[in-house]
Order: sequence, then C-alpha cells, then structure tokens
Amino acid sequence: MTEEGIDLQADVLIIGGGMAACWAAIAAAQAGADVLLVDKGFVGTSGVTATGGPNHWWVAPEPGKREAAVEERHARSFGLAERHWMARIIEESWIALPTLARYYPFGGDGRGGTFYPGVRGPEYMRALRRYATDAGVRILDHHPALELLVHDDGSVAGAAGHARLTGQSWRARAGAVIMATGGCAFRSGLIGSHGNTGDGLLMAAEAGAALSGMEFSVSYSLSPAWNSTRTLPYFAARFFDQDGRELDIPPPIGGEGAHLRALASAMLAGPVIADLSDAPDGLKPILRRIQPASPTPFERRGLDIFRDRFEIKLFGEGTVRGTGGLQVVDSHCQTSLSGLYAAGDSATRELVAGATSGGGAQNAAWALTSGRIAGAAAAARA
Repeated sequence: MTEEGIDLQADVLIIGGGMAACWAAIAAAQAGADVLLVDKGFVGTSGVTATGGPNHWWVAPEPGKREAAVEERHARSFGLAERHWMARIIEESWIALPTLARYYPFGGDGRGGTFYPGVRGPEYMRALRRYATDAGVRILDHHPALELLVHDDGSVAGAAGHARLTGQSWRARAGAVIMATGGCAFRSGLIGSHGNTGDGLLMAAEAGAALSGMEFSVSYSLSPAWNSTRTLPYFAARFFDQDGRELDIPPPIGGEGAHLRALASAMLAGPVIADLSDAPDGLKPILRRIQPASPTPFERRGLDIFRDRFEIKLFGEGTVRGTGGLQVVDSHCQTSLSGLYAAGDSATRELVAGATSGGGAQNAAWALTSGRIAGAAAAARA
C-alpha cells in the first residue's frame, strides 16, 4: 500500500464477478498462474447468472448427435457462426461442468445418472466462488475497475480502480488481463442487470480494443409486467388481450423471433395477459427448485403463477442475450488489444451464435468455455 492507494501485482488480472469471470479465474489458477479477480459487486451474487437458472448447451458425444446439434443451431445464425467453435463449447461444457460436483449439488437425470447442464443461479455462483478460492484465486469484492493500464507499445499492463469500502484507489499490474464484466442492459428492468452498465466494454474501447456484433444485440425477454424473472417458461402459455379475447401468437418453438414479434405487435394495441394454466403438471411442483427466482414476484402479489392470469412485458436484454461485445481475434479469446482477453457476455458471441442470440443454453456454454479458454491463454502469456 502507498500513500496514493493500493498497489497490486498478479500474473493474471480478471475484471468481473460472474460465471465467465469465475471459470476464467479457475482455469488460470489451475494452469499455475497467480490470479487476482476484482469485481465491483460481490463475487457469488454479481450479474444475471446469480438471479437466473442457466441451462448449458449439453450434447452427449454419441455418433452424429453433436454434429446434428451444431447444424440445427448454425441454420439460425444466418451463416455467421463457426461450426468448430460451436463444437468446441459443447465439448468444453461436457468436460467442465462435472468438475463442479464437489461444490454444487447436481440433481438426478431421472435415469439413475446426474443432470449436469441445468443449474440454479444462486447456488451455481456460490459454488464457483468456492471453487475459485480453493484454486488459490485472490478475490477483491467491491473493487470496481475504472480504466485499463497500457504499456508504451499499447499492450495491456493491468487496471486501476477504486476500493468502495475503504475509499482508496487501487492499481493492479499483470501479465495479462481478462475482461469478463458481462453485457450491457443497464436499467432495462431485466433482473440482475443493474450492474450491467457496459463499463468493461467502454474501458476496453478507450484503450483501443475493437467491438463486434453490437448491431445484433436487439434482444428481449418475456416476464411479468411488474418484475423481470428471465427464467419463467412460456412454452405452454396462452395469451389474451385486456378484454379476454385470446390472441393468435405462434409458439416459441424453433426460434423466438416470430413469437416475440407477434407479442410486441399485440402490446402496441394494449396490455397482453398470459395464462399458464396449461403448463405441464410435472413442472408445477418443481419450478421453485429448478428456477427459484420465478415464483417470488407472483407470491409477493398474492398470485398463483399457474392459476391466475397476469400482464406481461418485454424487457430489453441488450448484449446479455444479444450477440455483441469485444471482438475475439484468435482461438484463445484474445481481443484486438495485445494482452487483453474477453470472456462471457463481454466477448462477442458471433463465433457460436452468428447474428442471433443463441438462447440461454448456448450463451451459458459460451460463458463457461470462453472463460476457461481465456484463463488458460492468459496464464500461458503471463
């Protein structure tokens, strides 16, 4: 510590505190690096993962199965996704998720095995924090980064910021930096997004890093009008106008585009009401366990989610579900700025989703994989 503030040193500095940041920190530490992770919030509760119920793209390595999954997703990408990257995130998710079993209580798959892809956000993030600290990662909560530090040649040298609880400035120098600050959907009403300001993208752009795919980030989630849940399933929903007339809305099967466009058009004419009474009977008793954030807003209003009708709204998700972010220039998730890597929603998902969102499963697999790839690459560079 100096009179001016706190001086820190690490092989790898990770900025952010969500899923991608934690997987990056774990991978870098496992590769032998001294890892420092700084977050403006508290690692374990930061970001949209902590409030949701992420499901990872999970495809067994059976003959032809993964190839078919890649082709089905590639057809939605407008030809912009890269098949080898898509196959890569499937394989990496298959390998990595079971390693979390020591920290996370995975459920059964109904056939005597373990169900790995679907996790509960709050427990998942707490598990990732424990996994990271056990791997030797140093975590500094409530230490927002404000700017990247650069060498004379323009390569990244670390970052500087402010320690909120002590009121001190801090400066961290590192051999490599990973930007994993999430996407940007600030003040959209999307649950968990109030910290998703896009500040990481701004810091990187100010230092000279390029952005890509930002034009593909017009994405929305459907939620009760008074509170975004992000996780509530609407596949069995029927929709009505305020006078009780049922609306002709195509189901969100094979892509959400037509479904959301029809709902948005109906909302221009007036309130749209959802009815989930036709939801599968098997979903009702387990919803709280698999998606704990979904029932709470209804209970606070005295509503039965599967019996009472309720008004819905579309919440802007920006780059949280959209595609845009920092341009990835190589197979190691490096950005166009030497020494700076990107992971999760901070990195463009064009490589695996093209011009579309890709949906939660593909996005979660991307966060996990890009984090692990960036962490290992940053450790090798440092």
